[in-house]
Amino acid sequence: MGWFAATRRVWRLLLATVLAALALTVLAPQARAGILEEARALSSRGQRAAGLRLLEDHLKTDPADVDARVLYGLMLSWEGRYDDARREFQAVLAGHPDYTDAVTGLINVELWSKHPERAERIASRELERKGANTGLLYAQARALRAQNRDREALEAINQLLVVDPTNQDALAEERSLRQSLQQWKTGFTRTFEWFNHGAGTWNQSDFDLSRATPLGTVGAEFSRADRYGMHSDIAEISFYPHIRRGTYGYLAFGYSPDGALFPTYRLGAEIFQSLPAGMEMSMGYRKFGFSQYTNLYTGSLGKYLGNWLLTTRVYLTPDALGVSHSVSLSARRFLRNPGDYIDLRFGTGASPFDPRSKEELASLKALSGYVQWRKSLGLHWTSDLLVGLALEDRLHGVALEHYVLQSSLFYKF
Repeated sequence: MGWFAATRRVWRLLLATVLAALALTVLAPQARAGILEEARALSSRGQRAAGLRLLEDHLKTDPADVDARVLYGLMLSWEGRYDDARREFQAVLAGHPDYTDAVTGLINVELWSKHPERAERIASRELERKGANTGLLYAQARALRAQNRDREALEAINQLLVVDPTNQDALAEERSLRQSLQQWKTGFTRTFEWFNHGAGTWNQSDFDLSRATPLGTVGAEFSRADRYGMHSDIAEISFYPHIRRGTYGYLAFGYSPDGALFPTYRLGAEIFQSLPAGMEMSMGYRKFGFSQYTNLYTGSLGKYLGNWLLTTRVYLTPDALGVSHSVSLSARRFLRNPGDYIDLRFGTGASPFDPRSKEELASLKALSGYVQWRKSLGLHWTSDLLVGLALEDRLHGVALEHYVLQSSLFYKF
């Protein structure tokens, strides 16, 4: 009898073990899936910190759950914790080198943390192992473009389109890359300005030619203004040098042989610096060579918010009576096609926008508003239309309503 009872206890223990194993086999994946689903839901509701804590607790008890570790790495990268995210993806790839989401996550971490050369190496290595892969080719192109290697990026995109000719992201990137590789740009701008009384119509024509170089864009512009029955010309050269990653400058010199409507000379200099959190600032100087030269100091602060760029710019002009100041605000909405945008600008004070002529500097105060629309017309052509209204007090007249209509056409090659 004792032997029978002992045997029965052994069988019960074996049965319990089998049932427990079956429960782990069937229920554990469901529990894991539930944890991942809950973490994603928390993140989508803006409670990413809670989602991270949930995954951290889960990984302490189940460190081999690579799906949870990849999601944890992704959420860390979304939080900007790039070093932590990198460690998680590398831990997954050490044991599962073909885990596609971990490879993609690691490439994004390197791109977002300003290490495009690392992202390129990862993508190139994986392409050698796996052959043509659309996701890896697109990532390689992004990494090459971030290093200003646009021709190589275009080659990667063309390889992708051989594999998947209808890939919309690749088609858009191919168009953008072809446009960026067009180094020359020429354009013609015509401006009409008129007033509610007294001043007559103003006309101005501008011709410009620029070329993108490895050091920055170099340009030349010639302008002719017709105002009050007079003609005036000015020629200007400009340079936008790349100083370092996130820093570029602006240098310009203009000369008017007649000095009638434009200053005899115009100098411009400004430096632009990218800041964290999608911000950019600048500080600059302008000098106008009239019979008595005029100094102007300017600075700006901009912020990217999704498809918007919001910018505030200040102009300070010291003279014998003190310092006059102007402030302009702009909201630029970037459209679907690269290079297309709608820009809304508002300004107050004397010369609320970057001045070039005597009449722009002759304003005592102004309240101005402009709408500008830039639109690509195929691969080479771009059009630009601007309309505006300013309410102005001038040195030589009563308050004026000042209307502006400007149209431009540019060709890139």
